[in-house]
Parts: sequence; structure tokens; C-alpha cells
Amino acid sequence: MEIEDDVQLIHAVLSGDDSAFGILVEKYQKSVHALAWQKIGDFHYAEEITQDTFLRAYQKLSTLKDPSCFSRWLHVIVKRICLNRLRCAKPAEQLQSLADTQIAAEGAQCAYDRYVSEQRETEADEHRSEIVKKLLEKLPEGERTVMTLYYLGEMTTEDIAGMLGVSVEAIRVRLHRARKRLQQEEELFIQGVLGGVQIPASIKQNITREVVDMKPTPSSRMGPFSPWVVFGTALAVAILLIFVVSNLNLAPFQKLYRAYFASNDRALKDGV
Repeated sequence: MEIEDDVQLIHAVLSGDDSAFGILVEKYQKSVHALAWQKIGDFHYAEEITQDTFLRAYQKLSTLKDPSCFSRWLHVIVKRICLNRLRCAKPAEQLQSLADTQIAAEGAQCAYDRYVSEQRETEADEHRSEIVKKLLEKLPEGERTVMTLYYLGEMTTEDIAGMLGVSVEAIRVRLHRARKRLQQEEELFIQGVLGGVQIPASIKQNITREVVDMKPTPSSRMGPFSPWVVFGTALAVAILLIFVVSNLNLAPFQKLYRAYFASNDRALKDGV
């Protein structure tokens, strides 16, 4: 049923209903964010990648050959964006300098005690996030992905199977093996930290605002005909019709022509 819903929503988007795309964003933003976090390792940076992923998907939506594979297609897009971001990443010193500048600006606008409280809370969140990343690093890539999508993306095993393109049983096996590799306390810690992450409402709002001024890129398979193509097609059809009609009109004369020469041939043969 969910796949059918995706197909209907995608057709609605391509027909000009941008609100249908907002439903797709709401449905898949946590799973996309989870994949981005696994690749990048930063929750806030993953939020930017989530937004970029959906904007890219909106632009290229008409090129999706099978709308029922939308979630799997999103998986491919977010992986490519993460790979490009990692290749173009700035040195850690520059990132830290930028973060310090932002922190200083925020500190100038709020009371010092509130600033300190927020900083401590942020540091605690970052510390817990680092612990979770180290725990997940114990797992093979496939099991780590499943755990992340299951707890951070809040996806069912069926949904994960659809996104990764494998069987539901394979996903259940990976989840079971991952739990066996981890101690019970470690799994509970992972569940608590990842399950507590909330996607800011501003992500969907930003995407919705951006797509208003965007249009999906026309697919080469569905692109409009140019005037010259239309003219050429019409000309070819006209020539074909003339040829057919002319053949029909000449048919009686061709029969008389063949009959005349046939009789002459018989006369010549008799004369011989």
C-alpha cells in the first residue's frame, strides 16, 4: 500500500501538486537524515544533506523510471551527496574556526548564563553521539546501516528492505546479528540516543519553500516535441498519404496497361 501511495504522490507532483511532495518529505526525511548521519557523523550537517537530497530528488523526479522504487532512489541520492561532501570537505581547523565564529555571534545576542547552559547541553549531546558512533563502528557496514535506519530513521524492517533493495529476512538477520555483537546496555544506549533525535520542522519548511520556485527537470523520455519535430512528422504523414492515394487512383490504369501489353505479347507470339 505504501508503494502504491508513493506512485500516486509522484504522479501528483509531476502533475503540478507540490503539496504531494511535502507528504513524501514528511514520510522519508528521518530515514534520509539517518543515512546522512551515518556517512557524515554530524547530526546538524546531516540536516543540510537531507534538505539537499530532497531538492535534488524534486528536480530529477521525472527521470525516475519506476516510481515504486522512490525510497531506494533516495538512498542512492543521499549516498552520492555525502560522497561529494566528504571529497570537498574543508580542513577541520577551518570548520572549527567557523563554528567558533558562530558561537561568538550567538553569545553576543543572549545572556551569558543561557549561552553556557546551551553549550554544556550541546557538548553533552555531542559526547553521546561520539559514543554511539564508536559503538556502531564495532559492526560491519550492512549491520550498522540497518541499526541506524531502525533506531534513528524509525523505519520498520519492511521499509528498510525496500530502501536497501534486499529481502525483509536479510534485514532481520542483520539486525539480529548486530544485537548479538553489542551488549544489551550498549544497544539500549544507542536506542536512547538515536531515538531521541528530532528532525527540525524547518527542514520541511525550507524544502517546501524552495520547490515553489523550482520545476522538475523534464525527462528526455517525456520531453516536449519542438516545432521542427512536429513539422517534420506532419510532412512525413502527408507524403505517405499522397503516395497511398496516388497508388489507389493509378490502380485502374495500371491494370489496363498490363492487360494491353499482355494482349500484344500473345499476338506477337501467334504471329511468330
